[in-house]
Amino acid sequence: MTIPKELQEVLVSTPDTLGGSVRFKGTRVPIQALIDTLDEGGGIAEFLDGWPDVSREQAEAFIHWEQNHARAIFGVELDMAG
Repeated sequence: MTIPKELQEVLVSTPDTLGGSVRFKGTRVPIQALIDTLDEGGGIAEFLDGWPDVSREQAEAFIHWEQNHARAIFGVELDMAG
């Protein structure tokens, strides 16, 4: 699994931990846990309550990367007003 350069300080994947699932660095928490929480309508606070080993900075870094990746794919400008 290749971790994007922008997230190499936040995420890690090793074959001997969680079957190689991408997880937050320094934890055993897979990024899928954050994705699932958000998909179910929860927010970062709810995720962090359930997974206290993950820092807010780690969670936000992944979310911002994901949003920026989507913006780049779809050519959406960042709304600086909101």
